[in-house]
Amino acid sequence: MKTHISPLSTRKGFTLVELLVVIAIIAILATMAVAGAKIAKDAANNAAARAAIADLSNALDAFSNEQDSFPLSEGQDEDSEARTDSDLMNVLTGIDTDENPQGVNYFPFKRAKGNNNNYWDGLYRTESTAELYGPWKNRNKDDRFYRVIFNYDYDDYIREPSSTGNTEQIFGYKYLIYHAGKDGEVGGEDNVDNLYNWK
Repeated sequence: MKTHISPLSTRKGFTLVELLVVIAIIAILATMAVAGAKIAKDAANNAAARAAIADLSNALDAFSNEQDSFPLSEGQDEDSEARTDSDLMNVLTGIDTDENPQGVNYFPFKRAKGNNNNYWDGLYRTESTAELYGPWKNRNKDDRFYRVIFNYDYDDYIREPSSTGNTEQIFGYKYLIYHAGKDGEVGGEDNVDNLYNWK
């Protein structure tokens, strides 16, 4: 009796079509993994920025309750915007003892990443200066700072920053805090990634 051997049982390796299918599947999985990692990173950065905004808000409340004023209030009689650069953060961290005579650190926060004046995602602090940066590595250093609009005239409302494209009055806030997000831009379509304490 003759045995019949199927050509399939003697074949070795993959055909070109099978190889292309495997490569396509690997490419699709890799694309999905990269997209998933980007989404996870964006979510983590947004969470970090929200945490910083909440901690900054707590620090401002504690400062204003103890000092009976807002930081940088001398000579101010209308709403004014400040960045979380050394002018504001030196006061909140106790470095500036003119406005914070007891030198209380109202803002203990995680240490910023980076070096050589290229910092992000946290509080950069030395003995003589402190600056708070958002979690994005914006090209322009100024775009890494959070912004605070203080209600220095204590009239129970603040106008949204005109740079965001809105001029609505926000009621019941002593200050507004925002960050321009990953793109570092505000206004129109650039507001999509912005983070606010009032929205």
